[in-house]
Amino acid sequence: MPDSIDFVLPWVDGNDPVWQRRKRAALGTDLSDDREERYRDWGLLRYWFRGVEAFTPWVHRVFFICDQEPPSWLNTKHSKLSIKRHEDFIPAEYLPTFSSHPIELNMFRIKELSEQFVYFNDDLFVLKPLRQTFFFKKGLPCDRALLNPLPSSDLVGKGTKARIFTIPLNNAEYLNRDFSFRECFKRAPLKWLHPCYGKNLIRNLMLCAWPRFVGFDEPHLPQAFLKTSFTEAWEQDYDIFDATSRHALRDDHDVNQWLIRHRQLAQGRFIAARPIRNAFFDVTHHDITAVEAVRSQKVPVICLNDGGISDTSFDQMCKELSNAFQMILPQKSSFEK
Repeated sequence: MPDSIDFVLPWVDGNDPVWQRRKRAALGTDLSDDREERYRDWGLLRYWFRGVEAFTPWVHRVFFICDQEPPSWLNTKHSKLSIKRHEDFIPAEYLPTFSSHPIELNMFRIKELSEQFVYFNDDLFVLKPLRQTFFFKKGLPCDRALLNPLPSSDLVGKGTKARIFTIPLNNAEYLNRDFSFRECFKRAPLKWLHPCYGKNLIRNLMLCAWPRFVGFDEPHLPQAFLKTSFTEAWEQDYDIFDATSRHALRDDHDVNQWLIRHRQLAQGRFIAARPIRNAFFDVTHHDITAVEAVRSQKVPVICLNDGGISDTSFDQMCKELSNAFQMILPQKSSFEK
């Protein structure tokens, strides 16, 4: 049986005028990614809590990172809920911040956080009952070491949207600085060529011939972490984590929590798990398939990523997704007043 497992969830209300004024004061560099969809609230947060209570009742504690007043409906006195402001765990020299990267890279500093924890974004939801072993087995994160080349074409012709694609490139640079792929592969070849990867084995087999880490497939789903993985990473790569943490907004030179995940994979600090398919939706228009995915509960977890959908379609999708969640999770959770 796994030890205590915590969940960590950062959240921001992008419509909060006080928060907006603070954010505007931090603007001023053309390297920053300040797109509206980074902060838009889909109004689905209560269903995140309902899903956690209904489908993962074994969770030890939920750390809700909120650098403003929490939602009025949230039961802040819940025994499993711990609300953390940025100043509660992020060093003062990195504040204020309006980027997810400093939050992600410093969340291990939450003193009460368990060694085993799962990091969520507020667009990630649990849709069906899950055991603890979905995230951890034998004290190790369950993950998928799926290699995937990083195409430089992702950086061309996308304007500010290209900036998200610099992050995997930065991550790969630092991972290769610290680890030899060939040595990592030799230590645990089955973790890279595990049968549970299915057809992804073909790509892994081809890319294993390359002497360096070429990049990874990023599932954009809840991520299992060991707290010590962050501590060790900061000790080895203080320069890049410190530099990223000093950026109040997203910057071309940043790394993010994916680098910690990649280090866990490189160290063999994971249990190979079957890939989760058809669980990521980049919502760029009115997309009934995302609504049906929620309603059908065919996948255990889902990502509903704001891909820059227009305001009209955004309002419509918010309503339809809310109705779909209400259908599968109609009862208020104890996290709600």
